[in-house]
Amino acid sequence: MMPIYSTIGWTLLALILTPIVIGISVKTPKLIPMTLLVVLVLFSSSTWGQLSVDNTIYSRGTGLFYFSLINILLFAAGVGLLLQRFINPSHLRVAPPLAFYFAGFACLLLGHVLIAGWLGIALTDALGYNGILNVLNMLIFMFLILTAFKTEQGQRNLMRSIIVLAALRALYGLARYIWFDGDSANPYRNFEHLDIKLFFFDIADNFIASLAAFWAAWQLSSPQLRLKLLPRLALLALMVLEISAVALSYRRASLLGVVLMALFLLTLLPPARRALVLLFGGGLLLATTALFFSQRLQFSSHGDASLFSALVYDLTGGGVGASDNRFYELWAAAQSLGDNWLFGLGTWGSFVGDQDILAYHFGRFDFVHSGLGHIILKTGLIGLLLFSGLLLSASGHYFRRCAKLKGEARLLSDCGFAGLLFWIPTLLIGTPIIEFRTMLLIGLTLALPFLATNLQRFQARVHVYS
Repeated sequence: MMPIYSTIGWTLLALILTPIVIGISVKTPKLIPMTLLVVLVLFSSSTWGQLSVDNTIYSRGTGLFYFSLINILLFAAGVGLLLQRFINPSHLRVAPPLAFYFAGFACLLLGHVLIAGWLGIALTDALGYNGILNVLNMLIFMFLILTAFKTEQGQRNLMRSIIVLAALRALYGLARYIWFDGDSANPYRNFEHLDIKLFFFDIADNFIASLAAFWAAWQLSSPQLRLKLLPRLALLALMVLEISAVALSYRRASLLGVVLMALFLLTLLPPARRALVLLFGGGLLLATTALFFSQRLQFSSHGDASLFSALVYDLTGGGVGASDNRFYELWAAAQSLGDNWLFGLGTWGSFVGDQDILAYHFGRFDFVHSGLGHIILKTGLIGLLLFSGLLLSASGHYFRRCAKLKGEARLLSDCGFAGLLFWIPTLLIGTPIIEFRTMLLIGLTLALPFLATNLQRFQARVHVYS
């Protein structure tokens, strides 16, 4: 009887708190997204690689409800945002033209849910986190961010809060790395028996560190800023700490993402300053790459001294057939699609493959190690076109509008586009779509350039009516 009473109690509590959250979203729109950001930056979601798997803050509530408690909080805040639009329809529409993509994915998910019901598939499978639910979560979070931080001071506080939280997270990781044997989520040591200690395994932690490092590097290298010695030293220390966090995490996608961010930063600089930054930044990246190769990839290169071959050791394998390398997973998923390339296998769909080759899946074949591949598996080319259109729309907005920005607005927009570059390797070879934390942070980085340009529109509107 106790589990029944416990379920009823939690359900009643959720019913009571949901309208409160909606009311807070209407009256104080900054509170919910800032609360979510604090959680996203400070708390890891990865349990892969742990010897004993613990529940994270992102999974709380899934035993009682269809969704986690933090996801219910996000949904309630989204409903509050919708009510705010109804209450004040003439309110400035600060959100970018992303309604099409939100409606597209919502209709796609609804269609899959209806088909699942017709086929007798459980709703929990159709709306599961291994489908495309997190794409909608990402878009809701984007709209919350864009609506909450419309003023210059609000955006300044947003970015500074992210950096302060990132620094605290990095200091925590450093202390854990030095005195407590690093991240307990360590598949290299726990599963592959490699003598490696990790700073952060969660790719989202690597993104947060990379974003903070880019923020610091942008200010250190900007010809527009004249920083005094103490702030310059503080920024330099922050950059070195965050780059060290990425280097000591030994994630290939993170290393490639940081390289893309660094190359992007170089394109923003005048030629005279570019050489100096290239000298210092190139040395730092070379040291990072050397550490990466010597500590992790030496165990996987099988005696091959080539950095490239070591980087792709589990992609090319030792043979020539598809079953001899990590591309087998994508090949097996493609074969399983059959004639369903247009709409995919459904949000509940799984692919079929060799159990021995895919042993690292531990019997779960409802996701693949490619964010874009996962979209195709679940929703076919329709879903891929929608998701790609979203990324291209965000990139196009940056190149069309953000080149005219200056000062902190330009820093905000550049951080957003650099963050998108960081996520490209993960979208190609990682599992971001099934990770709540990762997708919301992708939503954050997509929102930043829109925030910077929407500020100009907001100020112009205020000026007209004042």
